[in-house]
Amino acid sequence: MRELAATWAFEASIQDRCAERREPFEWGTALFRLDMPRVHDQNLLRLESGFDVASARELAADADRLQRPAGLSHRKLLVPDEAAGERLSRGFAELSWRRARHVVMLHRDEPPADPLHPVSEVEPTALRVARTRAFEQDLGGGAAAQVAASLDLVASVVPVARAFAVHADGEIVSWCVLYQENGIGQVEDVVTSPPYRRRGYARAVVSAATRASLEAGNEITFLVADDEDWPKDLYSSLGYEPIGRRFEFTRL
Repeated sequence: MRELAATWAFEASIQDRCAERREPFEWGTALFRLDMPRVHDQNLLRLESGFDVASARELAADADRLQRPAGLSHRKLLVPDEAAGERLSRGFAELSWRRARHVVMLHRDEPPADPLHPVSEVEPTALRVARTRAFEQDLGGGAAAQVAASLDLVASVVPVARAFAVHADGEIVSWCVLYQENGIGQVEDVVTSPPYRRRGYARAVVSAATRASLEAGNEITFLVADDEDWPKDLYSSLGYEPIGRRFEFTRL
């Protein structure tokens, strides 16, 4: 499907621009950003060929061979092909790797209604403090700071990055970012601080970002969600529909 391929090319291009080093291997490319070693999304292997033949054991060995000398404590592989991801799932489970299945969702409906909560457009860098605070609860201070820095890096390599936020009690408590380039808009980094969840803030910021993408004239507006978690139902209610799936395999 043309649209699915376009969304993956968009994401892969951003990955390439963020990488400080890229190294080819038999079935794809390994990307490194060693000033952010705890950010898995910046240090990974990307499967680009051999979707029908590469085995989980071979790919795990490639990850060890490439990521261990770099001093990385994790191993991660991205599989942008749904059939290959399903095929590899059993093999990686036998190796005790974790699987994450993500669904690519395209907006095909009318623009969402105006947000029910006030949403402000802010500079992406204005999210740094809120991001770090939110991530600290799950990741700890060091990793949280690296993840926040990684998201600043992504915004810096995209021609247009727009952030949408809900404020409460004098702080940013919910946000998302819209990345835009060449007629494509991706809604990403949807986060609400734990004390402020279940108030409709995520719906508000995603609605605002989606409307902004459509108003900008983007031919494709998409997002990527966990296929095994509830937010995809929220996105569906805002006019997004699944067009394909991707897989991530990780060993910690």
